[in-house]
Formats: sequence, C-alpha cells, structure tokens
Amino acid sequence: MEEKIITIPKENTSPTNDDFNHLMAETVSKLNKHSRHNPAFFQNMSPSKLEEESCEAIKSACDGTPFNPKKIELVSGHKFPDIIAGEIYGVEVKSTKADHWTSTGSSIVESTRNDLVQNIYMLFGKLGGEKPEFICRPYSEVLSEIAVTHSPRYLIDMKLKEGETIFDKMDTTYDEFRTSEDNIAKVRAYYIEKAKNENKQEMPWWISSTDVEKPLNFNLRMWNSVGKAERKMMTAYCLILFPQIWRSDSDQKKYQEACLWLCSFAQIITPNMRDIFSASGKVALKNEGKRYPHIVKTLVDNAPNVKQLLQHPTAETIELIKEFNPSLLRSMDLFNNWIEDCCIYGNTEGAPLAEWINEQPRLFIIR
Repeated sequence: MEEKIITIPKENTSPTNDDFNHLMAETVSKLNKHSRHNPAFFQNMSPSKLEEESCEAIKSACDGTPFNPKKIELVSGHKFPDIIAGEIYGVEVKSTKADHWTSTGSSIVESTRNDLVQNIYMLFGKLGGEKPEFICRPYSEVLSEIAVTHSPRYLIDMKLKEGETIFDKMDTTYDEFRTSEDNIAKVRAYYIEKAKNENKQEMPWWISSTDVEKPLNFNLRMWNSVGKAERKMMTAYCLILFPQIWRSDSDQKKYQEACLWLCSFAQIITPNMRDIFSASGKVALKNEGKRYPHIVKTLVDNAPNVKQLLQHPTAETIELIKEFNPSLLRSMDLFNNWIEDCCIYGNTEGAPLAEWINEQPRLFIIR
C-alpha cells in the first residue's frame, strides 16, 4: 500500500501539540461525517485519492486554529514525508480495503525522512466493512512490530494498547530508535533474544548478523552446490560459533542454530547438517586400532581453516563470536581457547586432540 505524509508548519502564532490534536480531531470528524453520508465515495478510493481528500479535510479544519491552510501542500514523490508543508507536524495517510485496523507501514530506516518534521500522526482509513471509518493517533503509538517486505517495515495497529508498541518491547522510544546509528542491529538482537526467551529455534534471515556491510546472494543455495572453498570456510565458522555441534550431546537439535545461521548469513540450505560434522561410523589413525567419534576427524581436518579465522580475525568474525560464542574472547589467543574448549567439552573419547591439531596433517580412516 502507498503511504503519504502531510506536514504542517509552525506558524508565527506558535501552534502547540494541543492545537494540532484539535486540528486532527476536527479532520477525523469531518472525514467520518462524510463517510456516513456517502460510504461508497471512500470504499473504492485509491490511496492517492484518499491522500488528496485527507489533505483537503485538514485544510478545512484549520478554521479557528493557528494553522494556515494555504501552507498545507500535497507533494508527490517517494519521500518521508511524501507530502511536505512545513516544519513541525506531519500526518501519514494510510488505508486498507479490509475491515480491520492493521496494515504495513513505512521502512524502519526512514532514510528519506524530512529532518524538519518533529511530530508525525497516523491518519488511518479503514475502507472495508459496512462503512469506512477514520482514526488518527500519534505515529509512534501505533507501531506494533517489524516485518519484512523488500525491507524491514513497521506493522501498524491503530487499536494498539498503551505500552505494547515495538519500542516498548525493545525498551526504547521511537525517537531514540529512529535516530540510532545501529537500529538494524538492535532489531536483530531483539528478535534473537525474543526467540531464545520463547525457546524457539529462530533467527532473522533478512539482515546481516554484523554491522559489516555484506552483500547477500540473490538466490538461496543448497550446500552441495556451493564451491569447495566456501564450504570449508562455512564449516570452520560453524565449528567456531556453535560448539554444541562438537559436544557430546546427542540431541539432533544441536545442529539447528548452525543450520539457521548458514541460511541467514550465507543463504545456504543444509538438509543433512549432521552428515557434515559427525556422520555415522568412527575413525582411526591409519595403522592404529583405536577408534574415535567422527567429530574428531572433523575438528582436526578443519583446524587449519579455524586457525586462519581466529589468529587473524576480521571485524566481522569478532562480531560473530561476540554474538554466538563469546567465551572464546576470554583471552587474546582465540585459537588456543578454541582448542581448549574442544578438548574439555568435545566428544573426543580420549583422543589427544590438541596434539593432533598442532601436528597437522593427520590421516584418518573411517571404520
């Protein structure tokens, strides 16, 4: 749905928020009165036509207020706000053809927002049902969640109760959030923490897990279609970030977080995650009889790539470790910390793992 913003300037008479509230109450009253007398006029109205009608309704409601109707102007173009008239107040016009008070709103980034607009209200038209109806509320009070179309956008709920906005849930305010330099990271952190608190295996797929700009692949890819070098690097990342993979826990769910991360971070789908790390069967060193879990071979074989990532970590790698396995940061020697964890918590069944990793290469056979 298209959305438009009407902004109203601060006149010499210095209109107050109370003045603007009165103006918008009068506007809503005029629109609802018109709708009661002629519901068909609004029921099939296009978004752009509704914006024009809303703008005219605001102008006609200016009588007796400090606002000058001549300065309320509808401006075309993809701007936020799209309709500019002044400096202080703005009204976003939104509508739905359905019989409910919810819709998808503007982008959370607001990169094209007019910097002069300080107070925005949502004027919402519910055009479905027996007769169209209109409500106007402060913009920040009707944003319930964040969803994704082609970019992260707010969800609008005109009947939202006090204290239930997305900003209440994230323990921030609309103005603090919209002016934050890392609001995308804050959204990601919120939804990851929300999933953990609800004991759900979920991960945001639509934004990078770090602040480092990284282009996304246009298409999702199957693991077996990915190049060998990239598969090796992604395997090393998984062994670093998700230690539950190589711990002794036999729960198959231990692969799920890594599987979600591969899809989110690299757009790679892995239908047989277990086969990558700990396929059936045991391994032994060539010409030796003792057998070890397959994960031992995985850890030793991938140690050179792990070492490369941990001994010279990029800013992106550090951010990933902070998010998924922060215990690795307990000292500056990240690679040695990883080896220690593998030896202590890994399902190695007595294998001299540290020795084998540091004595690369090793030749294993599957038995």
